[in-house]
Amino acid sequence: MKKRLAVIALIASSLVASTNTAFADAQSDYQLAVQQYQTALSNWNLAIKAEQENFKTAMINWNAAVKAAEQARKDIATKFKSDADEIILRTNAAVASATTAKAKKTAGANGKMEMDSAIAERNAAMEAVAKPGVKPVKPTPAPMPTPPVKPAKSNNPKPTDKSNSKPTKTPKAK
Repeated sequence: MKKRLAVIALIASSLVASTNTAFADAQSDYQLAVQQYQTALSNWNLAIKAEQENFKTAMINWNAAVKAAEQARKDIATKFKSDADEIILRTNAAVASATTAKAKKTAGANGKMEMDSAIAERNAAMEAVAKPGVKPVKPTPAPMPTPPVKPAKSNNPKPTDKSNSKPTKTPKAK
């Protein structure tokens, strides 16, 4: 009799112990997964912040290049305008001081050639202006790491749990 009780107690304790160790293993695996998730999450945050900083730096550099190119174009346009005004004044003065029609025609042709030369110089200078390039594209963030799934609690009833301890009453048939 004592042997039977000892065997039954041993079997019952092994059943309870095996479910507890399985749950403990699942719990420790979950804790390890949570630590890995936290590490992955912090690495993800650092990567996102680095991408955003790189984008901000690229935008600052691009905006500076655009402003420099616009300023260069404005300077070229201002120089061309002043040169063109001088050419027009010289041409008008030469045409006005010319006495013959042939001299007036020659002065006008020389003024036109001088203006064509100034236009070609302006176009060459505009082509030499550095182009700012393509506007940087805002980075799309990498997907966030997924959190680990909590282990399910065992559904085995505990020895202290008493389900349906009272019998249900059924009405008597008359």
